[in-house]
Amino acid sequence: MKIAIAFLSFIVLAHTIPIEELEPVEIEPQFDVYRDVRLLLSTRRNRGSPIRISFRNAESIRASPFDPAKPTRVLIHGWWEDDTSAISVDTSEELLNYYDFNVIFVDWSVGAQTINYIGAANRVETVGFFVASQLNFMREYKFVDFDRLHVIGFSLGAHIAGHTGKNTNGEIHTIVGLDPAGPLFSERRPDGRIDANDARYVECLHTNGGLIGAGIGTAICQADFFPNGGSSQPGCWTNTCSHGRAVAFYVESIIDNSFHATRCETERDASRESCNAGTGFWFGGEPSNARFNLTGIFHFRTNRDYPYAQGPARP
Repeated sequence: MKIAIAFLSFIVLAHTIPIEELEPVEIEPQFDVYRDVRLLLSTRRNRGSPIRISFRNAESIRASPFDPAKPTRVLIHGWWEDDTSAISVDTSEELLNYYDFNVIFVDWSVGAQTINYIGAANRVETVGFFVASQLNFMREYKFVDFDRLHVIGFSLGAHIAGHTGKNTNGEIHTIVGLDPAGPLFSERRPDGRIDANDARYVECLHTNGGLIGAGIGTAICQADFFPNGGSSQPGCWTNTCSHGRAVAFYVESIIDNSFHATRCETERDASRESCNAGTGFWFGGEPSNARFNLTGIFHFRTNRDYPYAQGPARP
């Protein structure tokens, strides 16, 4: 019980401390982004057997199943996760089931799988710069067209996606932040977290916000969706469950996008589930809402179990 109370106290405190105020000593020194981050490629040619791409190495890419003629999706996991997490396995599986994409998974588990959340959070900017450097290299060598590039990140991975966008001059087509991590980021300036200006279109889903939630509970992106009020999700009894529903909802939106949303006038309306400013909007899916240049705050309700979406389906 004492451990639970202590952890809860840390979460509450962490929501109120900007990460830039932390001392450098709190960053664990053994993590080397160039040595420890893996870029794992999956395509329809090598499903189930991801191939590692070497950093800024054209021959490594040419020798892989990567096809420059096809769109690319980049997936980034969160704290305490790795290449077996839902954002990696489930998302890439459904993307390749329905689309002929190059899917690159950013495995930074050496830096993420630590009880030291502060240390993991402090690595976000460095990993984002690393991913951006790789993508800039791939664009320079005509492997990637930024007009057909999406970056999707969960939790801390959402902020890595944001830093990736900042270091590619906001030229990536779409960034999707799935319940961007709140502790140490809620009070951070836009240049230190995912932000609406990080790509040509930035969409965020908030499933576990609030003072004791794992995510940021405020609108920080171009389009922000708050399912079921954005704090806790039906069928969930823990923050971990509500936080993870962000990935589950996104994966389902790829299969059959029926997450029909209502526009909200304010965040308060979204949290109280009292939105009535217009319908005809959908969360997630392929292609993204960038084609509509969607902006604003939105709410939708879900079921307790899969399938979560209540419909109607996107036309």
